[in-house]
Amino acid sequence: MPELMVLASSMKGTRFVLSPNHDVIIGREGFCDVVLTKKTVSRKHARVFFDGEHYQIEDLGSAHGTFLNSRRVTKATVLMDGDRFNVYDIPIAFCQSPELSLAETTSITLGLTDEGFTLTPLPPTNGHSGAIRSQTMFTGRLRQLLEITRRLGSSLLVDEIFPRVLDTLFDMFPQAAIGEIQLIEPDGRLNPVAMKHGRDDDSSIITRVPVGHDISLRVLSNGKPLLKKVDPKPHESVLDDGEAAVICVPMLGPSHTKLGTILLEADDDNRTFTDDDLELVAAVGILTGQAVEYAHAHKELLRMDQSRRQLETARQIQLRMLPRGKPDVPGYRFCKYYAPADAVGGDYYFWDSLPDGRVIMGVADACGKGLPAAMMIAQFATEVRHCLTTAETLKIAMFRLNRFVASLDEGFITFCLCLLDVDHGKLTLLNAGHPPPLCWRKATGIVEQLGMDRSTFPLGIAEDHEFHTATALLQPGDEVLFFTDGLIEAMSPDNSLFGESRVLRHMAAPHDDLQSLIDTIIADVERFRSGRNRSDDTCLIGFTRICE
Repeated sequence: MPELMVLASSMKGTRFVLSPNHDVIIGREGFCDVVLTKKTVSRKHARVFFDGEHYQIEDLGSAHGTFLNSRRVTKATVLMDGDRFNVYDIPIAFCQSPELSLAETTSITLGLTDEGFTLTPLPPTNGHSGAIRSQTMFTGRLRQLLEITRRLGSSLLVDEIFPRVLDTLFDMFPQAAIGEIQLIEPDGRLNPVAMKHGRDDDSSIITRVPVGHDISLRVLSNGKPLLKKVDPKPHESVLDDGEAAVICVPMLGPSHTKLGTILLEADDDNRTFTDDDLELVAAVGILTGQAVEYAHAHKELLRMDQSRRQLETARQIQLRMLPRGKPDVPGYRFCKYYAPADAVGGDYYFWDSLPDGRVIMGVADACGKGLPAAMMIAQFATEVRHCLTTAETLKIAMFRLNRFVASLDEGFITFCLCLLDVDHGKLTLLNAGHPPPLCWRKATGIVEQLGMDRSTFPLGIAEDHEFHTATALLQPGDEVLFFTDGLIEAMSPDNSLFGESRVLRHMAAPHDDLQSLIDTIIADVERFRSGRNRSDDTCLIGFTRICE
């Protein structure tokens, strides 16, 4: 038999048996079928009626609203077995199935007789009413938790989560008059992120100092939910002063990290929160903490994804700065290898054929690695093109490049600049702190370090430094190899360095051509690192004067 049971107020435990032939009016005035003597209840507050198939609940324009399963009733809504609705702040359960018959309470039949409307107390029924009542309340709590989970799961933006939590809690607890959510800042301070002081307050706008700051600090200190109960007493006015009931719970992340607190304070007219309420809000604190950490994780993933896209864009730009092909010069064969330690790097090389047939080339390495080094080398590459097209000599070009790097004030760049006279096999070079290029002499099998006595400071160290040239004559079959320090400073798992001596041994050993030599060196470096990540960018370029 369909029934209503009041779950709070002075009528707590009273149940009303419904009749399909009679609409039940709930309100404060004596003419109502269910009289709830509280000032928060309107004179005619709500109506329960049978539409021929289902019982429905309808708000009758009450001042404070009727709420079904934590949602405000704005139109006639079907009641389901086990539903809980609130006449503002008084919870009432709707039970339809015999299994949920509520016993051991004051029971009243609502209906019409020949003499008019009567309230007939029913005799108590036998059974486990406490368990049944608990089951009914459990069903309502479960619905509420599912509802707040749905609301929290509908957003991955942290700024939207907290106002939704407060608004949902105010729907779940009509007696709540104040709600505050505070987060722990890195320095340990509590910062309010959502606040409602009054049911019409906008929870997303912080305009007041939190009233529960001290309580929140206490809850964070011991990590336990707090329930401050106050015995309900009648008041003539809702403006009467009085101490209010408070719930304050920690907001916990998946790792049980304390993120902040959620606080609810009851109004002065109904100053009650129960242990079940505390348990429910504590569960909301856990759900909110999880939602916050998931939102932070989502934000971090978006940031990382954006960073990856930016790095990929930077990588494509950097690759376009590098030569797409090799100089096509009769009597010479050019080779290259380039691998940044990260998506982008601070190594740079170029080569180009001049109108008179000579080939100009260079290898550079900016201090550091990753995006800062790549940004520095991008500026440097643009300046290199400008200086080489406007300077009369290599020395003037190096002088201007040195001043440019010094003006950046972002570090230094090692740079080896070379000019190859392909007709006479003459190589002219200037070295600004870069590893000296190696030359393998076919006739003797000896490996030479070119321009060792002319190597100077890196670019950007001394603004007015003067650079000097070195020259080398190349015979048919000779090979020249340029590299950055990422090659010789490659590290093994025990932190030892690959070293220049290994490069010298590889170059002196028999090999088919320069490209196969470069492949052999890189393969040896990979074995030497034994899975350890690159610690620096690696670049190798070179050329061979082909035997006639």
